Amino acid sequence: AGTRIFWVFLLQMTSSPPNVNLCAKGAWGVPSAFLAFLASAAVTSVSAAAAAAADATETALFDIDLESLTRPPLWEPSLEEYFPVQRGGEKDENGLASPVVLRSPTNEEFVYHARRGYPILVEDWGTGLPYDGWSGKDFSESFPFGYMKAEYIHDMPGFSEKDHDTRLIDGELRFNIGSFKPDKKTMWYNLSRPASKKYKDDPLKPTTGPYVWHVKDELTPKQKKIVQGKFRAPSFLQDPLNSAKMNTSFELWFSPGDGAGAGAHNDGYCESVVSLQLNGDKKWRKMLEPEMTFLHSFDEFDGGVYIAGLWQPDLGFVNRKGGAVIWPPGYIHETKTDQPPDGSCGSAITLQFDFPQPVQFFRAYLPRLSLSSEVGQCVGMAWSFYATLSVQGITPTPKSAVMQEQMETIMHALDADKDGFITVAETLTFFETPGSAIHKELKMHPKEHHGLYSKFKAEDTVAYHDMNDDMRVSRQELWDSLVQWNVVRIRMQEGLKYVNSADREGLEKFERSLDYMRRNPVTFPNKLRPELRDIFSLPTGTKLLKSLKGVHSLSDSEFFSRVREKAAKLASKQRKAEKAAKHSKGKRKEEM
Repeated sequence: AGTRIFWVFLLQMTSSPPNVNLCAKGAWGVPSAFLAFLASAAVTSVSAAAAAAADATETALFDIDLESLTRPPLWEPSLEEYFPVQRGGEKDENGLASPVVLRSPTNEEFVYHARRGYPILVEDWGTGLPYDGWSGKDFSESFPFGYMKAEYIHDMPGFSEKDHDTRLIDGELRFNIGSFKPDKKTMWYNLSRPASKKYKDDPLKPTTGPYVWHVKDELTPKQKKIVQGKFRAPSFLQDPLNSAKMNTSFELWFSPGDGAGAGAHNDGYCESVVSLQLNGDKKWRKMLEPEMTFLHSFDEFDGGVYIAGLWQPDLGFVNRKGGAVIWPPGYIHETKTDQPPDGSCGSAITLQFDFPQPVQFFRAYLPRLSLSSEVGQCVGMAWSFYATLSVQGITPTPKSAVMQEQMETIMHALDADKDGFITVAETLTFFETPGSAIHKELKMHPKEHHGLYSKFKAEDTVAYHDMNDDMRVSRQELWDSLVQWNVVRIRMQEGLKYVNSADREGLEKFERSLDYMRRNPVTFPNKLRPELRDIFSLPTGTKLLKSLKGVHSLSDSEFFSRVREKAAKLASKQRKAEKAAKHSKGKRKEEM
């Protein structure tokens, strides 16, 4: 097994990316990445994991022969191993690494880095685009019909919402972009107001509040057409699919004054995200989702990572006017703007594109991403099609024999020439058959784009499994990916059962039973997120939700709010019962 790891990685590391010299600030460090991997392999090997399995107290759920795998299914690479491009480049003033930096990339170069999920900075993405240089004032005067969200507005002393033109959208307050004056005297784009009070402990955190205008889902079709009509895709992503996705998915962020930004948070998107800086410069700090168990779950919304005590950014850089930052799901990020020299209001567009997706990043970090309270739902909702190559009827299983059947089913369906490899062409051919699940996705796109969508999806699907950059899926690569996917999905299912029955001891025992599949044994946090703390304060066996049908992850819609509400009701009921019992006991004593 150790020999197999060595040769797979050697092939991967000696495949040079296209136009590598264009990455001025992040050369692809083959020697350092190779040595880092060898060092880690000396510590962690499949044989060692198999030996640990023999000592596991609970292994009945899974019966996988780890010797058949290149790596254990819950093994994840370190930052230095997976992101060698960034770790040997420039550092910011706080010693944080730079993302991959590209300038005027070709499509081939962009695809190479984006598919791996490397955070990227394209320095000239926005140069020459119609919105290049637009300030908050420009948007306010051009589109006065919009209504935007004012982040942290209630932290502004003396603010009263009744003094303003507002709308309630999705339960949140929105303010008119053409008339809003927070202090009733000054237009919003000329006025700085405080960010959340909880950010005052760190001068690197945002100090003033930004605005966000959800163009993509809070305008009428006619209004959207007016705003989106000025957007243009960059030269390296100008195919019809990506152009349409970017044009219909963007939202606008406005940053009056200096220091405006959003506290560290994770987005709930299942695809890569782009932030294009139109006016002003923006400082970024980013952090890869930490290693996770169910007990490590934390609130990944605005500032939650600070409260959890987990904020340890691994990237720090400035995105200047005209530049765009691209990052994969599961990369927590914090922003803070520098006001433009002319004193105008900074602005940026946030958007998504369809292809390529960071599929190799999904594959590498699937164990931790699956337990994210923001993107965990993506594993079942969007990313499973990569693991199963869109073959219908494949469902998660803990049994090795069933996994073998899954692999044979996939190979039979896709390996047309029976040479033991699945190619992009073979995957594309399979997508055209009734047995492929891709037809559900195609319905969401115009018929004239179906061929292009299938082609891009086939490329991403093969790349998900491909560990040696030959753009083919071998039986070994498929087996490794399938086992990982099954283990991750079953762990999600079983762990949710323990959470739903308030069984902390059972959950900890279950997580420890998986140590033989991990790189390192699990350690549990001393502090739990409030929702888990409330749940586990209930008697073990207390059922919170009547059924977990349709619940596949901790990030499923309103999961934590639902179970916490139920836990609060049950706890209140328990306290009343205890109080009544105590009162009854006291009354009996008096009667005696």
